[in-house]
Amino acid sequence: MPNINWDLGLPLTRKYLFTSQHSIYVLPDVPSPPTYRTTMNDIEAMKLRAKYTHFRILVIGRANAGKTTLLKRVCNTDEDPCIYNENNENQLVPTDERGIHNIEKQFMFKSNPQLIFHDSPGFEAGNEQELKDVLAFIEKRSKANNPSEQLHAIWFCVVLNDSRPLSELEYKFFNEKRRGNVPVIALFTKFDDLIAQ
Repeated sequence: MPNINWDLGLPLTRKYLFTSQHSIYVLPDVPSPPTYRTTMNDIEAMKLRAKYTHFRILVIGRANAGKTTLLKRVCNTDEDPCIYNENNENQLVPTDERGIHNIEKQFMFKSNPQLIFHDSPGFEAGNEQELKDVLAFIEKRSKANNPSEQLHAIWFCVVLNDSRPLSELEYKFFNEKRRGNVPVIALFTKFDDLIAQ
């Protein structure tokens, strides 16, 4: 049986195979085995992934702004969003009260539970209380100590096929000083309808 001398202490690029006292065979160049180094950045990244198991997003936009279509695309699903309890049971009951929103109720897609959404009523009714409720929700979630309860992003859906893309209250939302340093991302929806006009 041949004796293989790999000399693991050195990063050799050639390995020698000894078959007898009189003949030495040289194997072709082989790469050194990969070394896996764990850096402090990797450790920090693992800690963050363990700490932040969900990504919580507040979705703001007018009724029929394409919010559900957008969320389905992001989550790569055709299913309807549902409100789930701790036993993974759907709590969303069909109702005739379409368009009535409770910003406190979180919802998600069963196929993508890492993304948690909150739906805000749009500001098209012009009610100052709607804006105050949204700002209070943002402030409350930004003060949460538990990362799974914190708000991580705000998606503001702007419909481009309207003659007035932003209402007065929507302008006010963008100009208000919000607490919590939560990033606001403007998403322009229904662009294809604008092109067709």
